[in-house]
Amino acid sequence: METGVKLFEPLNVRNEVVKQMEQMQEAKFVKLPENYKESAFFAIEKLASLPDIERVPAIGITKALISMFANKLDFRKNHCYFFVQNDKNTGKSLRFGWQYQGLISVAKSQCDVYEVTPVLIYENDTYECHYEYGSLIIDKHVPTFEGKIKGGYCVVDFNDKKRLVKFFTMAELDKRRDTSMAKNGKFWNWEREMYEKTLINATLKRLIETSSDIDVENLYEEQPETTQRTIVDAEIVQQKEIAETTKKVQI
Repeated sequence: METGVKLFEPLNVRNEVVKQMEQMQEAKFVKLPENYKESAFFAIEKLASLPDIERVPAIGITKALISMFANKLDFRKNHCYFFVQNDKNTGKSLRFGWQYQGLISVAKSQCDVYEVTPVLIYENDTYECHYEYGSLIIDKHVPTFEGKIKGGYCVVDFNDKKRLVKFFTMAELDKRRDTSMAKNGKFWNWEREMYEKTLINATLKRLIETSSDIDVENLYEEQPETTQRTIVDAEIVQQKEIAETTKKVQI
């Protein structure tokens, strides 16, 4: 380690970060959730494993956590991940990106979403759909889970019984995969589950951006290639069959 760079000591850092957050809240600069101390303690303990975290000043960690709280996210529930980024003016800063669990949580709490169901389409499936007044309607989908994946759609059911269906071609899904730092990581051994998460991410990011009061500055935040990310075990999304009945679409 270079001279002048202090070791990252979670206990000291979290005491300073909590103090800064308390001062900001007392001055009415921010409004924090009731459990912000517990959430901050947990996050800072985990941050100790991040490369270059010792170069991020306490105020940088404070700002990142406040931004996380402003987006209604909870690090303890795998709603987001953190990474250290190079900044031209300030040196090192702490940033966060959204996990699909966070997208689902915010969509349900802020966008009146009841359930989100990602569905993949395989080359041997029977799949029929049509557009009605600009809305995609799935007429029939008989899944086989055989052959190559040809695309997929994500069904968003709302509490008021309305439904949104977003379709993505395989090229669109792979384009999103290519932007990921872990595009060839070990989690892609479970290809189906990873493409399902891609469907969720692509659909809910747009929904949250247009249908909530969330500060979406970090919504499309992608980790730069010069940093490393701590991997959090992902929950497996179980695919449900969506079948409801005109024109067959070739994909």
